[in-house]
Amino acid sequence: MDHGADPRVEELGHLKLALATFALQLDAFEMRAHEVLLTVARPDDSALLPGSGRSSGKDSAAEG
Repeated sequence: MDHGADPRVEELGHLKLALATFALQLDAFEMRAHEVLLTVARPDDSALLPGSGRSSGKDSAAEG
């Protein structure tokens, strides 16, 4: 009778391995995406700081 349970136990092992692999790949993707977002966000953040001289009002006043 154990013969019928073996394929299900084997499939459960495969599913657990697939889930663990997916979790690792998702963690790696999230780390890379976080690094990209930090890299992209850095220049934009400095443009939003008050007194940085990069606001549109100061630039148009300096040009005119």
